[in-house]
Amino acid sequence: MKLKVLVEEGIYQRSLADFQQAGDIDFVPAAREEKALAEQVKSSQSAAVLLATDKYTGPLYDALPEGALIARYGVGHDGVDKAIAAKKQQHVTITPGVLDVSVAEHAVFLMGALARNIAGTDADIKKGGWLKSSGIELKDKTLLILGCGMIGRRTARIASFGFGMNVIGYDTAELDAEQMRNEYGIGKIAASLDEVLPVCDFVSVHLPSIEATRDFIDADFISKMKPSAFIVNTARGGVLDEAALYDALAGGKLAGAALDVFKKEPYEPAQPQKDLRKLDNVVLASHLASSTLEASSRMAQCVIKNIRAWAKKDYNSMNIVTE
Repeated sequence: MKLKVLVEEGIYQRSLADFQQAGDIDFVPAAREEKALAEQVKSSQSAAVLLATDKYTGPLYDALPEGALIARYGVGHDGVDKAIAAKKQQHVTITPGVLDVSVAEHAVFLMGALARNIAGTDADIKKGGWLKSSGIELKDKTLLILGCGMIGRRTARIASFGFGMNVIGYDTAELDAEQMRNEYGIGKIAASLDEVLPVCDFVSVHLPSIEATRDFIDADFISKMKPSAFIVNTARGGVLDEAALYDALAGGKLAGAALDVFKKEPYEPAQPQKDLRKLDNVVLASHLASSTLEASSRMAQCVIKNIRAWAKKDYNSMNIVTE
């Protein structure tokens, strides 16, 4: 008998080919909204779900049995309440390492789009114009990698070795300076942000979404940057104060920003009068950083590995997160 796993509809369509090849698992498309998903769990008596990035606050955990599998399609797990899951001995898994290339490339592409005003010229031409704007080169510009996990490191490597940028790393964890320099092109590890923000041309954000990083990039953070600088966020929307960013961009305190993630997705401004979509110096993407064919296939394969290990109670082989 096949193991039944309820899969959020968008994920199901994205990795259908990989799911169909897993003959021992029956992947069933399911609702994204928590209450509807919880009802499907009850009616199907499924003990395993595969989730996107939405927040799940209660009904889902109540519907699932003890020991159930709550699998995330990705590395972020801030939408899953690990404390509630732990009380019911439900296992929460992620797919680490499979998104690094896609997200790092996307971050660099967004930097390039800002540097050369690609979105602005594209929009102008489509309106019948022929905008000639002067951009900047990435070579010799200073890039701060805010969060030096694997995605941040890959972004640094592309920027440093590929474009000749001067890369500075910042992380709360201790970093091996020699490894960062030789393998990833991070020439300097910053002891404090106050020291480096005034000299950075770009800040690429790669922070996890946890309580300590909520609105990490706020008005005070931005005020320490130079007016010609840019921010790129491919991490999580919760780490950036969107209203403060709007004020800086609209007031000429920051040259531009490129955002792939938002506090609320699809994007809605926290304050109607501070709508980032109305600004010309912003590039917006709909959480696309990991949306490549290659990354989707790798995520699906990692999910399948976790499901099979869970079915065998081989918990040591699963990519489990607890906090």
